[in-house]
Amino acid sequence: MLTKTDCGPAAYAVATRIRPFSPKDIPEVVDLHKRVFPGNPFSSSELEIHFRLLFFENPWYDADLPSLVYQEQGEKICGFYGVIPRRMRMQGRPIRAVVSSQFMVDPSVRNRLAAVELQRTFFAGPQDLSFTDGANDASRRIWEGLGGLTAFPYGVHWTRLLRPARYFLDRWEDRGLSSATRLCVRPLSALADFFVARRHKSPFHQSEQSPEEDFSCETLLEHLPRFAVTKSLCPDYDESSLRWLLQQASEKQWHGKLRKALVRNEAGQIVGWYMYYLNPNGISQVLQLVATRNSIRRVLDQLFFHAWRSGSFAVSGRMDPEFATAFSEERCLFSFSGPRMLVHSRHADLREVIQRGDAFLTRLEGEWWMRLQGG
Repeated sequence: MLTKTDCGPAAYAVATRIRPFSPKDIPEVVDLHKRVFPGNPFSSSELEIHFRLLFFENPWYDADLPSLVYQEQGEKICGFYGVIPRRMRMQGRPIRAVVSSQFMVDPSVRNRLAAVELQRTFFAGPQDLSFTDGANDASRRIWEGLGGLTAFPYGVHWTRLLRPARYFLDRWEDRGLSSATRLCVRPLSALADFFVARRHKSPFHQSEQSPEEDFSCETLLEHLPRFAVTKSLCPDYDESSLRWLLQQASEKQWHGKLRKALVRNEAGQIVGWYMYYLNPNGISQVLQLVATRNSIRRVLDQLFFHAWRSGSFAVSGRMDPEFATAFSEERCLFSFSGPRMLVHSRHADLREVIQRGDAFLTRLEGEWWMRLQGG
């Protein structure tokens, strides 16, 4: 995601420099992060650990696909473009993919085209595919202006209300509902949610489901190919990379504690799974949801029940185009206002499979869960 106050035309020419990010740059990039995000709650030491771990100690690190820093001559680093390589396969053949993360430029930088120069340098790299799923409007304008595109099939976000009265009360509270009104309305909202969840004809009725069954990295690695085989583009994990990814995702608790659960059919066979950040007093966010067309409703029913039983008002996630009908039948609300997925590739076939929704690209594969300032 890009954060910058002004991306207008250059006021005057300045000597600029874009070069690979190195470990010795970490303190300066942390200072930049502090300037761009002054309200961020993380300490400098926590940020230094984050940048080192994410950009130099990830299992896909490749010196040919570096993150980038921007400097005006003789001055401190005033721009940063994070790059995380990922291994993927396109119809069985390996491709080099990269995820963009932590794109930021100091608002005081003199060259107003610094963000564009960073983006152009990134696109000129040797990767086959570049993408991000944490983009805002500023990033989108730059990506599209330089030949990238917005992946609309992966730009839809769904929300399933579990406690509708409490959900809307929470939204009203965010808009300045008075304390006295909250005290009066909260018990009534809880009572309303109690009854709508137990009426069998209610769209918010919750039926008892099997207990959540956690799973290991080895289980996911064993079964993922069976579910991803229907997609032309899919991630290529091994045990060490997937273990690292799950460990890092579990440590990011901005949205809540990460929970994982297998879903089985009546015969005990695995028919899917889900990972979500449980927020027992708010909206739980799905990190990954895996199913087939025949099992998607079972997976969603189990997810919604356990999030509801744990106290969530709602569950939200990013749409997999294959399951749009199932989400609609499960009475989910749809929105196009969340973080966008942006894509760039010199290969037409890669662009086309993403634009038609033929890619296994969950939030786990992208930037969304890495973002320090939340989703």
